Amino acid sequence: MAQEKRVGKQISDTGDDTVKPSLNKRASCQAGFGLLEMLVTVVIALVMSVAIFTVLSRNEGLKRTTTSVNDINQTGAILSYQLDKLLRSAGSGFSLGTAGSGGSWSSIYGCQLNASLSGAGTILPFPGTMPAPFSSLNGELSGVYRLAPLVIANGAITPNASGQPNDALIVMKGNGGVADVPTFFLAKPEKDRLNVINTIGFKVEDIVLVMGPVPNSCMIEQVSSAFSGEGTRTILPLGGNYYANPIGNVDVTTLGGNGGVVSIGNASNNPPSFQIIGIGDNNVLYSYDLLRIGDPNKQPQAMADGVFELHALYGLDNDLNGTIDSWVKPEKDTPFDYRTLENGSAASQANLQRIKAIRLGLIMRSSLPEKATVPPATTGPLTLFSDLGSGLTYTRNLNNSEQNYRYRIVEATIPLRNPMTCITSPC
Repeated sequence: MAQEKRVGKQISDTGDDTVKPSLNKRASCQAGFGLLEMLVTVVIALVMSVAIFTVLSRNEGLKRTTTSVNDINQTGAILSYQLDKLLRSAGSGFSLGTAGSGGSWSSIYGCQLNASLSGAGTILPFPGTMPAPFSSLNGELSGVYRLAPLVIANGAITPNASGQPNDALIVMKGNGGVADVPTFFLAKPEKDRLNVINTIGFKVEDIVLVMGPVPNSCMIEQVSSAFSGEGTRTILPLGGNYYANPIGNVDVTTLGGNGGVVSIGNASNNPPSFQIIGIGDNNVLYSYDLLRIGDPNKQPQAMADGVFELHALYGLDNDLNGTIDSWVKPEKDTPFDYRTLENGSAASQANLQRIKAIRLGLIMRSSLPEKATVPPATTGPLTLFSDLGSGLTYTRNLNNSEQNYRYRIVEATIPLRNPMTCITSPC
C-alpha cells in the first residue's frame, strides 16, 4: 500500500508538473503591454506629434508671410496706379486759357477758396477741427486752402505705426470735361447771377469756380436748376446746394473787372476732386474731400492699408520751358514749404507755377509680424530717392520692434499733365 501511494503521488506530481507550464504560457499571452513598452509608445507618439506640428506650423508661417508680402505688393501696385491717375490730372479745369488784360489764367493759382454747402454752411475756409489724420495740417493752415494743382504738406502727419513725420498731398482737379477754359465777365456779377460773354459749355448743377482779377479770393458756386441754356446767352444764374452769397466776407458782386468763371465739374455725375491724402493710424492711407461731395458730414475715406510711410519731392521747371530742371524737398522754412505756398503771396504764386512734377515714394509694410528678423527684408534700412543724390535721399532706419515686419518700396515720377501744358508765361 505504501508503495502504491508513493507511486500515485509520483503520478500526481508528474501530472501537476505537466499541466503547470501550459497554464503559465496562457497567462503570459493574456498580460498585454508592459509599462516600458507603453512609455516607448508614448514617447514615439509625442516625437511624431511634435514633428508634424513643427512642419504644419512652419508651412503656416510661410503661407502667412507669402500672403502678407503678396498683399503689400498688390496694394502697392494698385495704389501707385490710383495715385498716378489722380496726380497726373492735378490742375485740370483751371490751368488753360488766357485772361486777356488780366494776365494768364494760371495767375489764379494761390487764390483763397471760399465755399458753402447746404446742410453744413461754410466749408471753405474749413471751420473748426478737421477729422484725423488731417487735424494738424488743417490747423497749420488755419483752415485756409488756396487753389493749386498740387501741394506737398511736408511732415504734416505722424501716424502711430510709423511714429515719424510723413508727407500729405493736397490735390485739386476739375472735371468739367467740356471746354475747361474760363468765360469772362461781360458786366459786374449780381447777387445770384453772373453776367458773362457767353454760357456755352455750362449745364444745370455745374460746380463753377468764380474768380476776380486779383488772386486773392475765389468762390465755388453752382449753376441754378433754372438755367436752360436758352434765351439770353450772357446770364448764368446761380443756385443749388453750393450756392451762397456772401461766403464769409467774400461777396460775388465784388469779383468784377477782368474776372471770370469756369466749370470744374458737375455735382450729380462728374464732380471735381479737391482732396487731402495722407497716412492715418494702423498704416491706413486716407483721403478727405474738401468739398464734401454728396455728404455735408463727410469723413476721411480709407484708400488702402499697409502704407507705412509717404514722402514726396517737387520737380521744378525753373525757366518754364517744359523741362524739369531740379528736384527739391518741400522742407519747412523754404519757399516750397506748404505753409509758404499757401500764403497767397506773389512769390508763392510764381513758385506754384514752377511745379511740374512730383516724385512719390511709398514704404509698404506687411500686416503680420515675423517670428524672427530676415535681413535685409525686415531689418532695413529703407531708402527712397537714392538716385537723386544724398541731399534728396530719405533713409528710414528700423528699430527692433519694426524689424519683425516685411517692407516694400514703391516709387513713381509723375508729371502734372495739365500744368505742363503751360510751358510759357502767360499760358
